[in-house]
Amino acid sequence: MAKEKSAISGEYVVNVTTSGSIEVYRIFDNVIGALREIAASKGFEVDPKWNTRQFGKKLIEAFGEGESAKVDNYYINRLSSGSIEVYRTYDNVIGALREISEKIGFAYDTDWTTRQFGSKLVTFLNSRK
Repeated sequence: MAKEKSAISGEYVVNVTTSGSIEVYRIFDNVIGALREIAASKGFEVDPKWNTRQFGKKLIEAFGEGESAKVDNYYINRLSSGSIEVYRTYDNVIGALREISEKIGFAYDTDWTTRQFGSKLVTFLNSRK
């Protein structure tokens, strides 16, 4: 879906789509750790000798198609360089917004809707640049 505005805070990306809905993604800095979480959740056997690229490629082959795979709320992408990136979507978006806010000291109103909260957080994050 097209996005109206977005902001990044650490490992988190918050998008406000053109329809006003809020999406939160977490891009993992510790890619191999995220790959281990995914493998464990699926009972996928892991060779401890695999590096991140090998591990990501094996998971994509097992659960995806082409250069990417969706495993539950995780997305694994293989870049043209061969590097692997992993990100996670959140079903509980308001919980993710609270988590981000608490990490950065953003005061929020518990009465805000998810759309209000997400939009205000994106505005706040972008104003800090």
